[in-house]
Amino acid sequence: MKKHLTIKNLGWLLTTLISIMLLMSGTSKIIASPEVVANFTSMSLLPYMALIGVMEVIGVGLLVYPKTSLYGAILISMVMSGAVAIHLSLMGGVGVMAPILFSVVAWSGHCLRTHFNK
Repeated sequence: MKKHLTIKNLGWLLTTLISIMLLMSGTSKIIASPEVVANFTSMSLLPYMALIGVMEVIGVGLLVYPKTSLYGAILISMVMSGAVAIHLSLMGGVGVMAPILFSVVAWSGHCLRTHFNK
C-alpha cells in the first residue's frame, strides 16, 4: 500500500498554499489593484509597491524550484519581515500575524520538502 500523506508531500502542500497566496498578493501589487494602491498610498509606500510585488513573485518562483528553495524562503522572509515592521510601526500592530504566518509556512514547506524527503 502506497502512502500518500508523507512528510515530503505535506511540504509540497504547504508550498503550494503559500505560493498561491503570495502570487495573488504579488500580482495585485504589480498590476496596481485599486485596493492595494489605496493601502500603499495611505502608508506613503506607493513608489515601492511594484518592487515589493516583484520580490514576492520571484520569491515564490525560487521557493517552488527545489534547487533554489532556500533562497526563495529567505526572500519571502525578507519581504514578510518588512511587512511586519510596517504593520507594527504604521498600523499599530493590526494584521501582523499574517506576514508572520506566511514566513513560517514558507520555511516549513521548504524544510519538509528538502530535509525530510525519505
